[in-house]
Amino acid sequence: MGSGSSHQLSPTELSDLEGASGLSKDSIKLLHYRFVELARARNRETNELFIRREDFKRVEKLKSNPLGVRIIEAFFADACCTDRLYFKDFVRVLAHFRPINKNKPHPWNDREAKLRFAFTMYDLDKSNSIAVEEFAEILKMIIGQNVEEDQVERIAEQTMREADKNGDGSITFEEFCHAMEKTDIEQKMSFRFLT
Repeated sequence: MGSGSSHQLSPTELSDLEGASGLSKDSIKLLHYRFVELARARNRETNELFIRREDFKRVEKLKSNPLGVRIIEAFFADACCTDRLYFKDFVRVLAHFRPINKNKPHPWNDREAKLRFAFTMYDLDKSNSIAVEEFAEILKMIIGQNVEEDQVERIAEQTMREADKNGDGSITFEEFCHAMEKTDIEQKMSFRFLT
């Protein structure tokens, strides 16, 4: 994309991203501004800006968030390069958080996409399943030192027993979706980019 060299999106790039993401042009411009602020590197061949993991670590809210590392990793889960996040991938990830428009569904932020994104937060080893140890690790990140480790492990084991329908010792994406059936994921994983 030419956006990296000029720090501005062309009308074509803007329209393409609007169509691909379901976000408004104003939201995309706002995201692009933030992306340019974060990006510290360029592709030598294309001159396109990209973000590295360490660039995200400068964001105060991510530094103070117990799940900050997992959030950063989620940005890179489906990126075209494992160590570089280009603007289109940045938009794709953030589009998961756009409120769902029931009249105009979009594959980047429908219920399944939101659940898939949440699932990747727990799947620490990227095995396409969540083991009890992974679930316990995330619980520890969320609740910190407020609960004894053996209690966290009991909570993780109990949750695993309830969600692991086939009894194989891990939670698949399908089991995760079933466990989240009554959760309003559409609301919990939505925020507006512009007010």
